[in-house]
Amino acid sequence: MKARIQGAATPGIWLYQPQPGALSQTVSAAAARCGAAFHTFGPEAAGLTVGALVSGGMTGEAYTEALPAEPVILMDGLDKKGLDQFLAALRSQCAADGQPPVALKAVVTPTNRSWQFAALAAELAKEHALMHKNK
Repeated sequence: MKARIQGAATPGIWLYQPQPGALSQTVSAAAARCGAAFHTFGPEAAGLTVGALVSGGMTGEAYTEALPAEPVILMDGLDKKGLDQFLAALRSQCAADGQPPVALKAVVTPTNRSWQFAALAAELAKEHALMHKNK
């Protein structure tokens, strides 16, 4: 018997945008290509936990730190094949739409579900900067 990771009933993609823009259409199209539901949110939800975001919750603590300045993608409920399909579709759709790639992406895990979204985004930004420091 295989153990299954419990996640979203339907795989989902959540896009944080500091300001509304055309990127939501690009990410939505990529999500559709791999059968994932698409959701978008903005700075008003930065204080929510990742778990609350992906489960549709709308209550959270006020976030008093700097808000994420870059788009962030959260991916929940995708298996390895679905994750690979979404990332390939996202690269392809960004190129087709003339959108720059989204640098900050995270898979929702049991650990990061309890993090405030903005804290996770800040950590992703730090990690991204460290990975590209010498490039």
